[in-house]
Amino acid sequence: IIPGITHWQSPNYFAYFHSRGSTAGFVGEVLSAGFNIVGFNWMSTPAATELESIVMDWLEQMLNLPKSFLFSGTGGGVLQGATCEAILCTLVAARDQMLHQIGRQNINKLVVYASDQTHSALQKAANIAGIHPQNFRVIKTTKATSFALSPDSLRMVICSDVKSGLVPLFLCATVGKTSTT
Repeated sequence: IIPGITHWQSPNYFAYFHSRGSTAGFVGEVLSAGFNIVGFNWMSTPAATELESIVMDWLEQMLNLPKSFLFSGTGGGVLQGATCEAILCTLVAARDQMLHQIGRQNINKLVVYASDQTHSALQKAANIAGIHPQNFRVIKTTKATSFALSPDSLRMVICSDVKSGLVPLFLCATVGKTSTT
């Protein structure tokens, strides 16, 4: 099995991105796997949940966000296992909030927007979240805008959707991509 695995951490592997392994990450993974930590809520693993709260507060402070984002305020947050998981959770939260406002029967009216530089994980998340594939808008980027999403292009697509009775739900901001980094 080992020879058939792509060895991202090998110094001989020249990938799109450098390896991201660290000694601290390795030790954390060993401890987590060794203790078989199930950290999905405070009751199952209080220490893991407390650590998550501390780390999220550090992030808030690092980004200089308002104090309301802190756990001691009205904010908070959660750590996700992967970017794909975070995208799905964010999209499902947005979907549920919108459907609470417009009614669950209107799920087929929800539209998700992304540039052609956005990772395919968003389209997969939209499918899982029940967004109709025809309501996933991929907005073309050009070299003239350095492959950034054009506000004019976005406005045109959203206005057209609203005129058609659709409901804009989610716009994914993409900062960098394999093809543009």
